[in-house]
Amino acid sequence: MTIKISACLVIYNEEKVIKRCLDSLKDAVDEIIIVHDGPCSDKTLDICRKYTKKIFIRDRVGEAEPHRPFCLEQASGEWVLTIDADEYMTEEFRKNIRKLVENKSVDGYTVIWPLYHKGKKITFGPLSRLHRLALFRKDKTTISGVVHDWYNVSGNIKGVDFVLEHRPLTELHTYKLFKKKDIKWAFVQAKHLIKNNKAKHPAFFYAIKAVIWFTLIFPYFLILKILFIYGFLGIRMSFLEALYNFYVNWYIFKIKLRKN
Repeated sequence: MTIKISACLVIYNEEKVIKRCLDSLKDAVDEIIIVHDGPCSDKTLDICRKYTKKIFIRDRVGEAEPHRPFCLEQASGEWVLTIDADEYMTEEFRKNIRKLVENKSVDGYTVIWPLYHKGKKITFGPLSRLHRLALFRKDKTTISGVVHDWYNVSGNIKGVDFVLEHRPLTELHTYKLFKKKDIKWAFVQAKHLIKNNKAKHPAFFYAIKAVIWFTLIFPYFLILKILFIYGFLGIRMSFLEALYNFYVNWYIFKIKLRKN
């Protein structure tokens, strides 16, 4: 009996890249599930309808993670491949995905997830060896839907050398993108931490923590991890990661202060 594979995508207005992704899935998986983050204002869904009928349009959130639990629920396959519109399977991955899911001793696979900067693949340093959990048994997997949270597989996870290409059209790790998306989600994460009783200290503790974490995290990543490997990219990535942590703690401080 053939093991069924479902591909799950959460997308938003991706007409420029979605066909490349769907072409890589065609004949490699048994069904494609599309969840669109709010109304579509381009030709994305017209393209998707040529590949699948399982298309869901949900309320606009502005981020994929809150939709992922719903998308996972729609999958009818024993195995799920999670993939974004700006990603695509390499031919080698396509040809071997059936063999991967036939392994009864494995519950999930991490694949190689290359990082590009200005169109060039990073081929040295820790960022050249990124792996991502992309293929897993549905009945062994959960996801919270919280921003920046990923799938959690209860079982044996194995790393393989097949590649899931990630080729967005816009440059990542820019302050413009950070200002547009990440500051908002730092606020969402702060509310989640408070709601789940993971921010128990008094309000002013987090104001102090915001400043201290920024002053510690920025030089830590800058000096110990990526400055001498990635040059200006390393500086920018270190700054944005430290800034995100600053905003999470600063928002916890503001929310708690308002409640008091």
